[in-house]
Amino acid sequence: MSVTAFRPRHIKAKVKVTVTNPDGTVAEVVEGEYEDPFTTDFDAMFYGLFTFPIQTPGGVPVHDVAGNVYYFYSPGSNVYATPYAGWCFVNCPYASVAASMYKGIGPGIWLYSSPFSPNNYVWANYANVITPITYYSPSTSPGANAVPGATYGGTATFTITQQMTNTSGSTITVYSFAVVVAVYSIYGGAMYTSPILVGINYFDLSSPITWSPSAGMTVTVTYQIPN
Repeated sequence: MSVTAFRPRHIKAKVKVTVTNPDGTVAEVVEGEYEDPFTTDFDAMFYGLFTFPIQTPGGVPVHDVAGNVYYFYSPGSNVYATPYAGWCFVNCPYASVAASMYKGIGPGIWLYSSPFSPNNYVWANYANVITPITYYSPSTSPGANAVPGATYGGTATFTITQQMTNTSGSTITVYSFAVVVAVYSIYGGAMYTSPILVGINYFDLSSPITWSPSAGMTVTVTYQIPN
């Protein structure tokens, strides 16, 4: 019997962090490439989508960014235990409600003053979320009504971007960042209006960034998905 060997292909994320001086000039650029940079909570949500019919009441445990445990995708009575839980990164409904629950920051790219290693989840680093700074609204490319695609054997790409300004008045050292999404559920036939925030990607920078007061920062993550 012959066995065909398939060339392994991975989801990749290309990261670019651009620091700008208060006058708009570029002070520093840090770039990197990461393979399959997903958290264990992303894995749990992804698994739950496919296994809803076999889950017992209680479902799949998922941590929010603060370490609280919720149970998704089961026939149980937990508010998130439905197969209709959705994820959102940009233009998210009730984002301000979620922000009020988590350090005043909504879904988007969160900066941290400590690396994630050796953990492969976001919530253990919650005490090191960088605040108070200004996080602007995130964006995606392609935008609404556009689906990234590619031919067979090709690679589909999409990009998420967020800008920040160091309005803390102090110099900050940035070691890492995470991609955080709002997670919703359908409860009683309507969208539950208190989404939780879950970290789905984490990135330790190749070298920490010293971020001066009033300086800006733009973080871009381009996902490359093999088709």
